[in-house]
Amino acid sequence: MTTATPPTLRIAAGVDALAGVRAFVREQLARVGADEETTADFVQAVDELVCNIVEHGYAGAPGSIEIAFLETPDELAFRIRDEAPPFDPTAVPEPPLHVPLRERKLGGMGVHLARSLTDGFDHRILPSGGNEVTVRKRRGTAREATDGHHDRSTER
Repeated sequence: MTTATPPTLRIAAGVDALAGVRAFVREQLARVGADEETTADFVQAVDELVCNIVEHGYAGAPGSIEIAFLETPDELAFRIRDEAPPFDPTAVPEPPLHVPLRERKLGGMGVHLARSLTDGFDHRILPSGGNEVTVRKRRGTAREATDGHHDRSTER
């Protein structure tokens, strides 16, 4: 993306840090003039991914998480790094959306939501161990920013 040091938030892994993560995401997107839909989508996606790292990656053990805001002329992104055991969220199967909610197992929607709310979702295992997940969204045109559509393919 860029070679400059991106704005970064480092937190101790814990659910008590999630409000600060959401605030960081909102602040970075407000700084670059992102629209409300992009902001809401990123807040939800990053929150879900960080929550999964806390709950499943560290599973109550101490650890740290780093969230960095990246931007190019064409897209906005958040990179999330941890030192938890390697886990590839891109390999997580889609949840059984055809099954009624009352019949589904609780949980299992975080990765699905992060994928659904963003235009790109990548993972790599860091050379030092741990994981790096990056979620991206294309910058929209002025019309796209105000039309309220996630999926522009249905427009005529």
